[in-house]
Amino acid sequence: MKKNKKGAVSSSPYMYFTKAEETVYRTDETQKQEVIKKIKRRRAKKRALSVISFILAFTVLISGFYVGKKGIEKFLVLRQEEQTHNSALIPDDIKKKLENMSEEEKWAYLYEQYPELIDVKFPAGILIDYALYYAKNPQTIGYLKIDGTKVDTPVVQADNDKYYLRHDFNGNSTSYGAVFATYKADFKPFDRNTLLYGHNMFDGERFAALANYKSIEYFKKHPVIHFDTLFEKHDWKVYAVILTNGSTKSNDGYFFDFTFDNCSDACFEEYIQEIDKRKLYDTGVDLLPTDKLITLCTCTYEFDDARLIVIARMVRDGESSEVNTKLADFKSTPVKYPEMFYDSPKDNPYKDDPKFYLY
Repeated sequence: MKKNKKGAVSSSPYMYFTKAEETVYRTDETQKQEVIKKIKRRRAKKRALSVISFILAFTVLISGFYVGKKGIEKFLVLRQEEQTHNSALIPDDIKKKLENMSEEEKWAYLYEQYPELIDVKFPAGILIDYALYYAKNPQTIGYLKIDGTKVDTPVVQADNDKYYLRHDFNGNSTSYGAVFATYKADFKPFDRNTLLYGHNMFDGERFAALANYKSIEYFKKHPVIHFDTLFEKHDWKVYAVILTNGSTKSNDGYFFDFTFDNCSDACFEEYIQEIDKRKLYDTGVDLLPTDKLITLCTCTYEFDDARLIVIARMVRDGESSEVNTKLADFKSTPVKYPEMFYDSPKDNPYKDDPKFYLY
């Protein structure tokens, strides 16, 4: 045992050993601490893995629940819509019998076949073709169809533009929504511009098919849109397809207003010029200031708040519904996109172009 300079016994445990013994003692203590640290790290790692495993399992569970819920929603919504569609279509045999009847005879025969219609208050002049749709939902205002696509649906109209964003034709709450006309649209007579909305669903439903119109080849296969109201049947020739922003919240507050219903003659001519700058390609279809338009709008994802707009004009009286798609071609001038589409102002060939506002 060692003593300190004053002769007192040291309380340090290391003072009981020689230098060699002291080294061994310290090494054993260090190893002991390292072993303890390893054990602690191992336990911490196990706890972390347990937490991660729980989070992953919970995420998978929630994801599975969400996917399952969406799958069930799709199944229920589309199945009910199919049943509604099948029950609202007048069978061919009944249509054939109606062909040679007077209007009064047609309705008498229809009431005979569908007694439930007797208590329905139909608007004057409604086409029999859409009577059953109207009976199921009095907010029905027409029917939209693009041959060879999933766009084949009744069109509805509420007293606001939010209801049918989250409700289907049958009034069920759903993310699919419905295809609907803006609340201010008028059809007797048609406005200069009629706006129709529909979601771009990832499973191809609603207005998802419109995204294909970004291709000129797709347009050539689907140049005509059928849009009837409850009172009139019309074909519409696709005039232009454009990409734009959906609101004033983006694009530095500027919104190219494709949502209007009516404007002055001079304003409408300027609007046509603005469409021509923005259209992705030339369809070969002409457009006069006296024409009526339908504007189909859906979401797209080229940039934030992007919208895909398909603009079609009504086939004129005495005009064929046929479209000479050989006239369709790519533009010789640049396409005008919203400012936010470009990486910098210098990349925008229209950076000095004045902004268009309706008046």
